[in-house]
Amino acid sequence: MYARPMILKTRLRAATYTALLILVTCPVLVHAQSSPAANFEKPFYLQDGDTVVFYGDSITEQLYYTQAVEDYVTTRFPHMHVRYFNAGNGGDRVTGGSAGPIDERLARDVFSLKPTVVTIMLGMNDGGYGVLTPEIENKYTQGYEHILDSIQKTLPGVRITLLGPSPYDEVSRAEIVRGGYNATLVHFAAIDKELAAKYSATFIDLNASFVASLKRGMAIDPLATELLLPDRIHPEPTAHWLMAEAILKGWNAPAIVSSTTIDAKQHIAVDTQNSQVSAVSSVPGRDSAVSWTELDGALPLPLDDKNAGQQFLRQISDIDRDLDQQILKVQGLSPGNYQLTIDGQPTGIFTSGELAQGINLADMSTPMRGQSYRVSWYIRDREDAHYVRLRMLVNQMKTGSSAEPGATDLLRFEDDLQRQIYEMAQPLPHKYLVVPTQSSR
Repeated sequence: MYARPMILKTRLRAATYTALLILVTCPVLVHAQSSPAANFEKPFYLQDGDTVVFYGDSITEQLYYTQAVEDYVTTRFPHMHVRYFNAGNGGDRVTGGSAGPIDERLARDVFSLKPTVVTIMLGMNDGGYGVLTPEIENKYTQGYEHILDSIQKTLPGVRITLLGPSPYDEVSRAEIVRGGYNATLVHFAAIDKELAAKYSATFIDLNASFVASLKRGMAIDPLATELLLPDRIHPEPTAHWLMAEAILKGWNAPAIVSSTTIDAKQHIAVDTQNSQVSAVSSVPGRDSAVSWTELDGALPLPLDDKNAGQQFLRQISDIDRDLDQQILKVQGLSPGNYQLTIDGQPTGIFTSGELAQGINLADMSTPMRGQSYRVSWYIRDREDAHYVRLRMLVNQMKTGSSAEPGATDLLRFEDDLQRQIYEMAQPLPHKYLVVPTQSSR
């Protein structure tokens, strides 16, 4: 339904597109003024002005869970400015990999960006895809300690989140290693948790919740579940939301996008959370109809109810309940069926009872979700641009050739995209209309 523009669908095309765009000057956009935000009991982990670096192996390099986290933060906190950089590299271990040994990787891909937040997910390659041995365990632990020592020494005050490695799929397919390779990753996660306590870092386990979702999926559709991790290791794009969900919940992410309760008889908003309501009124010539204007403080997630993969994701996870609640209640309606339109766009037909109990607009096709999709497309473009820039710097390390001036031009391009992302993420007011209909359900 929300077909994205034909740009940056592959990394090769991203490189071509970027090379063209850096030849032109992108417009500098002005940010909209902030509106009141919702009050949440626990503060969200990220803060205005943060710079986040996601460090890891090929699963991080895929860019998908990192983009999902950024999608959520940008649309849920559109007035909080955070920069994100993906420092994933395929094959990496705690000692580094093809992009350089660990000290070079950290200096070039982490420290140079001066982050205030660093997340680390390693372990998939460190276990060697075989039986865990004391030597492997010691090398992993000591290597991880070196990473944490280096980060804290170079970036004092940085906030670190250790991510227990995502699973090796032995739910939809049989084990091929005695005792199971995922058991090694679970053991590494236990080490990560101990290290997090030792270094005053945050620990979030990406394994257990993902495995639980795989088990739920097997009860619904075994083939679809197998395709979530096609090679057992790398999640397909939609499945990265399972990791993003765990990270965001570990960071105290609020579930509420907004919540609004309208009294159709009194023509008032009786309750609002992260929303502003005005002009509640009856509709001339339409009995039991009500209209109002609403400005929410956030946008729903860019998850399409017509996308089969994302529908399956909703079935095997708690993303809707825990991260994407945009609740609308309309009370005081006469019994019957009612059509809801937003900005003239039909959203659905509901009974008066359903509207009184509350519907979740985040599950539906709305102008707000369309805006969220547009934000996510630009976020993807910016991540692709950073991917190209990082590869240029890695190639410079391997060949000795200069990455300038292209790398600097790409950084400017990223900055321009970032400004556009936050301009585009600012919520807009929308006209709501609820009218009785004779349509059957």
